[in-house]
Amino acid sequence: MGLQSSDVILVERSSTLYRETYGNRANINSSDLLLVDRGGTLYKCAYSDWPNANSTDLILVERGFGAGAAMYKETKANWPTTSNVDIHSANYMVTLGTLLYDQGDDSTNPYSVVEVQAEFSSSATVGNGTLYIGFRNSAGEGGTTGYSYYGDLPIAGIQILESNGTTIRNPQPGVEYGYCWNFANSADRSEWWTTRATITSKTASPEQGGGASPDPVYYTVGTSATARRFSYTTNGTGSSQVGAARGISSSTYTGDDTTTTILAVGTANISQSSSSSDGYFFTECSGMSTGNLTWLSTGFTVTSLENGDRIRICYYGGGNGLDAAKGLQTTDSLYVRYIED
Repeated sequence: MGLQSSDVILVERSSTLYRETYGNRANINSSDLLLVDRGGTLYKCAYSDWPNANSTDLILVERGFGAGAAMYKETKANWPTTSNVDIHSANYMVTLGTLLYDQGDDSTNPYSVVEVQAEFSSSATVGNGTLYIGFRNSAGEGGTTGYSYYGDLPIAGIQILESNGTTIRNPQPGVEYGYCWNFANSADRSEWWTTRATITSKTASPEQGGGASPDPVYYTVGTSATARRFSYTTNGTGSSQVGAARGISSSTYTGDDTTTTILAVGTANISQSSSSSDGYFFTECSGMSTGNLTWLSTGFTVTSLENGDRIRICYYGGGNGLDAAKGLQTTDSLYVRYIED
């Protein structure tokens, strides 16, 4: 049948079961266990040993959502040998980790980090182009006027790591800083631009169409909290039941690849900053319809990216609406795209 990025795989970590999408399989630890069927006999296979499994071994996969979800068994042969996700030929949806609800306004819960191990080019191992981070308002549509104002998703920082997951990608070490951005730092904020248009399509290129007419134009990120654009804040969002009090520490997660701490992938694992001057990016969702998108774009050409490099995005999952039915969703909320020059 062939695996799809949204397919869900059951994984065991330290005797606890959790579900991970195939597209986010880079988040599976080497010691995590997969349940495997070999010739009708079930066994547990460490993820680090999965490449050595028999090609006919089967894993249980869930495809679809809600009432339409269905379980099937997929062969190891249909699991590609590369874990890189193609983000250059289409917009790629990133599944967020657990989100919290009913946390009040601008709460102080920790941030979370999600990772995409990416393929930036199909014709070469090195890609030069523009990186886009897309936010889609996935808040509930019920009620008299809907709940779109619960859709805010603070983003505190972004890092691009080499495939080893421990080194910031830097095309010119010692000459310039590498690809690590903490939006609490003004220099890091200035390197990213934002759309200001009404964009309705999650599949359209961030450079073309998407419901915007004419094509989207990118502007510098300001401090005016306005719908359909990213803005910077140090005093929270304007909507109830959403938002973070602050960003992440600018002294710990710096914009300098020689001094920054690497963002670790995980849920609620990055503490908020203790400094009131450390803020974050977010899109004000009051006045923004559910389903609308906003894109961030690097305001320069990102060079020397290699297939297998890892994009890590630090987002706030600590207060995302009144409840799960009305608030932000783990799917259809965050997208990445890389467009080659």
